[in-house]
Amino acid sequence: MNLSNISSIALRNLIKLTERKEALVSEIQKIEAQLASLLTGKPVRPTGKRRGRPAKNATKATKASRKTGVRTAKRAPRGAVKKKILAALKAAGDAGMKVTDLSKKIGVKNANVHVWFSSTGSKMAEIKKVGKGHYKLQEKKA
Repeated sequence: MNLSNISSIALRNLIKLTERKEALVSEIQKIEAQLASLLTGKPVRPTGKRRGRPAKNATKATKASRKTGVRTAKRAPRGAVKKKILAALKAAGDAGMKVTDLSKKIGVKNANVHVWFSSTGSKMAEIKKVGKGHYKLQEKKA
């Protein structure tokens, strides 16, 4: 077939036949999917749409707070954890305190207290590590 000598009527007929063929192929694929689902017992998606967990529906208040940058929980002022830890260690005396007990007493997560001791607490000479996860406040000698 020479494409340069094809008439517009023949081209229209070719397009119609091609579209009809594509529709039939699509129909055959749907039927094959249904047969496969009956044989395997697993449902096969009839459409090409993705399935999965739908997106979260955010409330208007949540969306508004994200846009304005408003935080829902208030943060403690700078140095508040340090003051709480030092006060609790001072009250514990020479025995000191374990991190788990300390975190329960001051209302801070265990992990945050461990991080505080490894960063800020390691720079303070008056805080001594007694054992694994156990710290005490050593009074400065005058």
